[in-house]
Amino acid sequence: MPQVEIFTPTGVVAGTSSRPGLTQSPDLRSPVPVEGARWYPLDGSRPEHRGSVLVPPDDVLLVCTGDPEITLHATWYSVVIEIGPYRVRGRMPTPVGFDPARALARPGGAFVALHDVVIELMDRGDAGVAERPNVHVSRYAVEKVESSLMLGFFFPGATFTAPAPIEAPVA
Repeated sequence: MPQVEIFTPTGVVAGTSSRPGLTQSPDLRSPVPVEGARWYPLDGSRPEHRGSVLVPPDDVLLVCTGDPEITLHATWYSVVIEIGPYRVRGRMPTPVGFDPARALARPGGAFVALHDVVIELMDRGDAGVAERPNVHVSRYAVEKVESSLMLGFFFPGATFTAPAPIEAPVA
């Protein structure tokens, strides 16, 4: 069974899941089973072993698996996402020449893949960060997106901002 980490509004569940294609499904309607679960709460209390748990579909914000998504010939865009208590910084692959307003291919699943990701708690500067090579973001739960691309089809309901311009040093 593959290893999985599920970031929820109140903490992180880590363990193994027998659910195949969790991040490829068009939507997430049933709870996600996690075996050998370890619970890492955000409230500062101690982590604990929980055995077998079912994570409700509405609580699944981010999913980290060991299975990398293969992306060939992609153009990479920096993206910053706010989802629940987390700020997620990563790179989003798009096909070369991609124009989100004119693209026929739109996301068909409940998740959007990001690579080279850093996950941090927005209101806890004292907390560490989690770095993961690939993360699947529950696209319907995203509240805010900062990107140079207009990604309204990818994250419906989110507010969008452009990244701050980088000022060149004055010589």
